[in-house]
Amino acid sequence: MGQRIEVLVVEPGKAPRPETVNGTLEEVERMLGGPAQLGCFLPQRVVLVSRQEAERHAPNRCMPGRKEAIRGTFLLCGIPEEGNAFASLSQGQREEFQSLFARPGEFMEIGGALYCDPDDVADVAYQLWETLADGESVTFTKRGNAFLREATG
Repeated sequence: MGQRIEVLVVEPGKAPRPETVNGTLEEVERMLGGPAQLGCFLPQRVVLVSRQEAERHAPNRCMPGRKEAIRGTFLLCGIPEEGNAFASLSQGQREEFQSLFARPGEFMEIGGALYCDPDDVADVAYQLWETLADGESVTFTKRGNAFLREATG
């Protein structure tokens, strides 16, 4: 059994939530539902852990500073000073990343390509308009919702 660590869990359509988990690769992969892949947010010393082959999953959030989507559920955890395990997020890191990923993403799929930026969608739409012949069509599919729907009770 690994050391207990504090992570953020970010599921599609939901606000990020803190959770205490065993800091083992096996536990992380169980939470993700399959093999994990890592990416880093430096200099904050935070690692984003998502599922390998995530392209099969629905888009979840826009990657900060990039025009691509993070797909499926992902976790955010700290990077230890030494070793190659996972570490707890600090209170400051939790607050920063809860704020950064607070709103679910909105995405537009056009002809099989996924876009995170409305300006990119507009550019692609204008380009398509010019290239389509009379009677040709392209499907635009909106995915996600920028506003969380709070449960009322």
